[in-house]
Amino acid sequence: MTRRAVLILLLCLLVGGGRRQVLVGQDAAPLPLILVSFDGFRWDYRTLYSPSNLNRLAANGISADLIPSFPSKTFPNHYTIVTGLYPGHHGIIANTVKDPATGRRLSMSNSAENQDAMWWGGEPIWVTAQRAGLLSASMFWVGSEAPIDGHRPNFWAPYDESMSGNARVDRVLSWLDLPADRRPTVMTLYISDVDGAGHSFGPGSTAVRTAVRRADGYLGRLLRGLERRRLTGKVNLVVVSDHGMAETSTNRVVVLDDYISPADVEVTDINPTLGLFPRAGREEAVYTALVNAHPRLRIFRKHETPEHWHYRDHPRIPPIVGVVDEGWQILPRATLDQRVTRRQTGPRGEHGYDPREAVSMRGIFVASGPSFKNGVVLPPFENIHIYGVLAQALGITPARNDGDPGFARAMLKERAAPLEATVQGGR
Repeated sequence: MTRRAVLILLLCLLVGGGRRQVLVGQDAAPLPLILVSFDGFRWDYRTLYSPSNLNRLAANGISADLIPSFPSKTFPNHYTIVTGLYPGHHGIIANTVKDPATGRRLSMSNSAENQDAMWWGGEPIWVTAQRAGLLSASMFWVGSEAPIDGHRPNFWAPYDESMSGNARVDRVLSWLDLPADRRPTVMTLYISDVDGAGHSFGPGSTAVRTAVRRADGYLGRLLRGLERRRLTGKVNLVVVSDHGMAETSTNRVVVLDDYISPADVEVTDINPTLGLFPRAGREEAVYTALVNAHPRLRIFRKHETPEHWHYRDHPRIPPIVGVVDEGWQILPRATLDQRVTRRQTGPRGEHGYDPREAVSMRGIFVASGPSFKNGVVLPPFENIHIYGVLAQALGITPARNDGDPGFARAMLKERAAPLEATVQGGR
């Protein structure tokens, strides 16, 4: 190690306090890393629908089927990917969350709550990067709108569903065109097309095939943008999905109102999972009414949930938790009747099931770039391990998390050459 590198490392220790240091141990700056999410991209879509850009990236890097955390829903798993914590540990325990201490609710559509740091436990990768003196940027990601421990990404925007995938890719590429002192090192990119098609038409539909190829086109646009900037071998790409998708039908539904009175509970999470806060004095009656209500529904008291869920400790987890079998739904009577009236009775898609029992919940992991080994296919692994891999690829010390650092050793090779101080412009 050169004298200059030693001085830089000592300075990081003094300023950052131990775990905030950059681990590079050399003069080179960390390589840029782009984390891409294809929401709802099931593990077997790569075979069924042949996304050429994604498959080519996998052939040149690391690939594996990705096992989501329980519940296998969007908000909990996107935040697990960037923190390395199970939902039952970071507190985003569903897509809709009640905080019993305040009575407040977080939901996917509530922008004000999404921007409140109160909700977000753990330390996402962009905060870890900023603690190490790196810049970060988010082209949408769960949690990126809040000042978590005082930090937002250096570049961010409130989620805008109407922004096209091409425009999102172009925004990421524009960050790479910035001068070296303003250019982010870690960037996120979120694409929702595949999830939307899966919910509306089911995973085996023509709509999902089209959405997969459209998402793959966005990836191709990103790869071509890197090539034009002469960055193909100087940027690490990690492509993930938060969960898969199971086919559902109105013929496979558990109707909640058939077993309990809506007046007895506050429903904070439903379909295919169930989260209930019973009215005072009705806890045992609600549990007893549901525990053997339907053979396709499993009901647990909070402290009795399966150990592999890691879903017992956080105060936001409801007192009564449930989940239906893969391919089934649990709905209020009014919602089911509405779907039947509107003739929405064909195949649809849903996710949230127990990921250990429902293989359809598995997503994808593909990583390629100068820091990653080539042509390696790993067995399926849990998404808690990704955060540590990202941190090691960036050369920074991860915060405490539930992942195994051995995954970084399995995926990463010796540190590659840094990005040059100037980046070629143009598109």
